[in-house]
Amino acid sequence: MTGPIQLNERIVLYDIIRGFALCGIFLVNIPSMLGSDWMFGRPDYTGSDLLVRTLFDMFVQTKFYTIFSLLFGIGFSIFLERSYARGESASRYVRRIVILFLFGLAHLAIWSGDILHTYAMWGLLLPLFYRLSNRAILTWAWSLLLGSFFLLYVSSALVEWTNGGSFNSGVPFPTVFNDGFSVWFDYRLNVEIFAAISNSLLVGIEILSIFLFGLYIGRERKLLTWTIQGLTRTAIVCAVLALPFFGVILWHHYGGGDAYYWVNLIAVLVSGKLLATTYVCLFTIAVRNGRAFRPLQALGRMALTNYLTHTLVVVLPVIALGYYGRLSLTEGLFLSIAILIAQAFFSMWWLKSHRYGPFEKLWRIGTYGLQRKS
Repeated sequence: MTGPIQLNERIVLYDIIRGFALCGIFLVNIPSMLGSDWMFGRPDYTGSDLLVRTLFDMFVQTKFYTIFSLLFGIGFSIFLERSYARGESASRYVRRIVILFLFGLAHLAIWSGDILHTYAMWGLLLPLFYRLSNRAILTWAWSLLLGSFFLLYVSSALVEWTNGGSFNSGVPFPTVFNDGFSVWFDYRLNVEIFAAISNSLLVGIEILSIFLFGLYIGRERKLLTWTIQGLTRTAIVCAVLALPFFGVILWHHYGGGDAYYWVNLIAVLVSGKLLATTYVCLFTIAVRNGRAFRPLQALGRMALTNYLTHTLVVVLPVIALGYYGRLSLTEGLFLSIAILIAQAFFSMWWLKSHRYGPFEKLWRIGTYGLQRKS
């Protein structure tokens, strides 16, 4: 099968890519969930941890939130298209976004890495762009993406390069994380939650740009109608273009460039966009050729539930046991793989008797209300 994907098949495609992105996001998140990679510090990695950190930067870091954000943009475009086709206003969409924001706030109270509140804050703007021409949407998307990139990252990297590097050991590890729930929650409320919301206002510019790319792709059905040859060519070109940035990452971790944090971050960000495109194209090709990826399908169909469950099964037990910062990056990698395998089996079992995951069902009820079966 190499033609355009039909209705039921394209839902499968999005689910598969979403499930794949969920796996990558968990790999990125678990170091900060466990404290093995304190987010405000600069650990001196050695041995297997150094290898894991390098591989993360090359193949995982920034790649998967890009894919996840793209899929949210595609999903938002489909939702808006169906709403407008029924003659509805954007009010139901706004209600859906508000519910997502409430999920995000609850999640943010437990873990500072929540992305849902950021998606909701910036996703609320998408109806303003929906009726623009494709050219206008892409102009906005590229402008916001490049503008945020140069404003937030390139400027810092230039200062760093001029100063010959700016290695900073960062903020000391917060011992309050191992002092029990009460002290930890006070710290969350007084320090981390405010910082996380403030950060959402900055990174949200990039997120909005990716939403707009997703809006365009969803509206034009690009993943569904693009030729296999075009997808293959794009995947190869993006992978090749990422190679020089891999060299920068290797230099940062192994070649004496450890003081150049921002330079490495730029390499991670640019390679992230390139490899995210490669990953999406490769999965689209595979699905168009009949691959099912059933575990990824199940993970993707329950992406919201699985994403929130990551925090419940990792962060809360770690805080309760006083284990924050005591597991290595390598141990965190194996733990995350084990959890993802368990989630895949659970998701496949759950979906045998349910159409939606638990949190997906709540989101749907909040959006549409309780609906009687006819």
